[in-house]
Parts: sequence; C-alpha cells; structure tokens
Amino acid sequence: MSADAARDVPIACDLDAESLVARMVEWRELVASAVISLERGPSSVRLTLVDSDEALVAAASLGQREKQCCAFFDVSIDIGPERRTLVLSVPQGAEEVLATFVAALTE
Repeated sequence: MSADAARDVPIACDLDAESLVARMVEWRELVASAVISLERGPSSVRLTLVDSDEALVAAASLGQREKQCCAFFDVSIDIGPERRTLVLSVPQGAEEVLATFVAALTE
C-alpha cells in the first residue's frame, strides 16, 4: 500500500461492540497460548510466536480477520530461521489506537 493510499484508509474498526469483545478474547487467547514475547514500538507491535504450525496458522487467521475489520492495520508475518513473528503496524495518527490495542492484549 502506498503512503498516499494508507492516509486514505479511515482509522476505524467495522466490528460492533459484541464482536469487538469476542475478538479481543481471541487476541488474549493467542497471546496466552502462542506468543513468547511482545515488543511494542510507537507504530507497531511484534508478537513472537511459539515454534508450532498451529500457532502460525492461528496468528495468520487472526491477523487476516483483524485487517478485514481494521483496514488501517498493516499485518505481516516474518518467518526467520529462529523465530516466527506476527507484526501489526499502524499509520501515523493511529499510534494511540495501537497503544490501546496492545494494552488490551495484556490485561
């Protein structure tokens, strides 16, 4: 996505309140069961996954669904020789949304 296109995406979530609660439960379950470490930067969070195919599939599925409802998130998976990492990034102006999201992951 180009920088201009990223600025055109509204910083908003399409989920209703009930679906949002259910989604956050899914994120917390992923963090509790499949995440080794969580590194937060100003505009991104890196979730290092346990070394299992199940964790990778669960993270990819959840990341894809997050991108569907929150189009402003940039979601990627880094696969290296030593670790697998789910990366969520936000554009300038959405840092507070990311901070709230990360805080909710670790409640």
